[in-house]
Amino acid sequence: MIKESRHPGRYWHRLENDRIQCDLCPRDCKLREGQRGACFVRMRQDDQMILTTYGRSSGFCIDPIEKKPLNHFYPGSSVLSFGTAGCNLACKFCQNWDISKSRDMDRLMDQASPDAIAIAAEKLLSSSNTLRPLAAAL
Repeated sequence: MIKESRHPGRYWHRLENDRIQCDLCPRDCKLREGQRGACFVRMRQDDQMILTTYGRSSGFCIDPIEKKPLNHFYPGSSVLSFGTAGCNLACKFCQNWDISKSRDMDRLMDQASPDAIAIAAEKLLSSSNTLRPLAAAL
């Protein structure tokens, strides 16, 4: 099992009432020691903001581009999809609620450092004639 991340988070500040406030989204979560934000990803630990899911993924797959909001880029092509638990929204229609609202760190079983994701994308891009870099579409 992969250990929970303790990667330092950015975009927060201290408040006068012994809390820290997350400034990443409009929820402005105000956290005491040990508390997590509404997203469940950001947590106050040792008087700092940490990212509990950094470097971990709930899964990787190749999807048809038509499943994504970028469906007008290269119709018929594929895209590398990956995700992590945590979300600051609460959409009633969410198809990923069991992942995005998971409180179980075991849902994040794959290691997924930023470098590993970039390497996987490059490998898939070089071995596929339907996977295209987004930058080429812009």
